[in-house]
Amino acid sequence: MQVSKRKFVFYVVSLSVLFLTIVSACKPNQDDKSVSKRKKALIVHHLKDEESFDKQASEIDSFVLAYGKVASSLDYTKENDAFIHVDAHLDDNDKILLIEEQFQEPFDGEIGVRKYYLQKGKIFKTREVFHNSKNAQTFIERISYYAPNGECLKTKERTGSSEIILEKIPFNAVPKFVCNVDRAMRALNQEKEFRITFQGFVKSKDGEFIVVGEPGEDTYTSALKIDPKDSFIQEIQKDQLKYLNGTIYLQYEKIREASGLTYQRLLKASWEKF
Repeated sequence: MQVSKRKFVFYVVSLSVLFLTIVSACKPNQDDKSVSKRKKALIVHHLKDEESFDKQASEIDSFVLAYGKVASSLDYTKENDAFIHVDAHLDDNDKILLIEEQFQEPFDGEIGVRKYYLQKGKIFKTREVFHNSKNAQTFIERISYYAPNGECLKTKERTGSSEIILEKIPFNAVPKFVCNVDRAMRALNQEKEFRITFQGFVKSKDGEFIVVGEPGEDTYTSALKIDPKDSFIQEIQKDQLKYLNGTIYLQYEKIREASGLTYQRLLKASWEKF
């Protein structure tokens, strides 16, 4: 089973160097000692106006930066260069405070980040910063505010030649825009188009990788570096067709080498849930 060289190169170019875990399969990453030293209390504001919404989002950003507890999706790509990676930042009780979605859309050329801020399990603010690959000099920042029932209360937007310039430009009111988190949640939970099944192996000068993802054409897949001596891997390699499209449960980490190369490394895999 072969995977295109073009796809493999995109796999190993990552937008994040965090230790990765899967929401549905393993515990979030944290170092107890370092976390306790950096831990910062989260202030919970009453969301009554735009200023309070922004203050709550700022508190979440500060808490996430200080605490650093995260559960993440794999890096997913398609042959058409679509890309998505999602981080869920958690509080003390493993409740999601912030969902951060890195994306690249092949059809409209948009590349950027979406942030979904939550309070009591409800999204109250989204912030998107993106640009079009066909017009890299135009960056857009779009912010929307939401009522507890999901209704969009207001959307504002600004455009600049760079992210730094954006900060100096005032926002303009635009038609209400609901930023949908459903796809990001499916990526975190490995559901539907992000289901993890065995799709083959690929070799390069950097090692051997297992390719996983949803079966079929034009689907999201991901690659993880393997230890060829691993018994689970050796079992599959004896008869790849036998295991093709079989659901795999994974534990893995993101590695950044001194050379700058970043990739996902498989730690443990099983045909049964851990």
